[in-house]
Amino acid sequence: MTKYSINFMDLESALDACGSSWHSAQAHGLLCGRLSVLGAYAFSVCVEQIFDNAAKESGQCNECESMLESIFKDTWLQLVERQSEFELFLPDDDLSIDDRTDAISQWCDGFLHGLVTGQRPKKLKENLNKDPIDSIIKDFLEITRATTDTDTNCEDNERAFNEIMEYIRVSVQLIYEDLAEFRNDATDQKNNKALN
Repeated sequence: MTKYSINFMDLESALDACGSSWHSAQAHGLLCGRLSVLGAYAFSVCVEQIFDNAAKESGQCNECESMLESIFKDTWLQLVERQSEFELFLPDDDLSIDDRTDAISQWCDGFLHGLVTGQRPKKLKENLNKDPIDSIIKDFLEITRATTDTDTNCEDNERAFNEIMEYIRVSVQLIYEDLAEFRNDATDQKNNKALN
């Protein structure tokens, strides 16, 4: 959205062009989940996952990776500044509510992947199983199944969408804060390994 220099649909096209099965919103969710767990080390892990099945033959994947890196840096700054500046990377409001609801579902799917896939040391599992993170994970899992209500008028669907988007936005910031100690410990361990 407005805080990102990369256009949502441009990233969608770039991901598709290089054979990735990930969508823009889902990839941003993954970046946010990994950032919450790994901090600065998250980007390379995310790229590996996003391009897992992609044919890296042309410069298209390089361009896509560059776009993802720009979004990653913007997102990291938003989360680190801790001033409620964080925004989800979602399509603009000119897309239909159905398309935007699909995107927010994909975003939550990506975020959950970012939190729980990969190595999960005991301390991380303990953090994820405690409230409020445990409750948020359950809510996000429900949102991955979200659809629009065809019996509800457009204004009500828009209101519900905005409420869900705000809940996700605030929840991600809360999770990022709650995992700060785990992230710092993990960073210290990586730095110590690099020095030895």
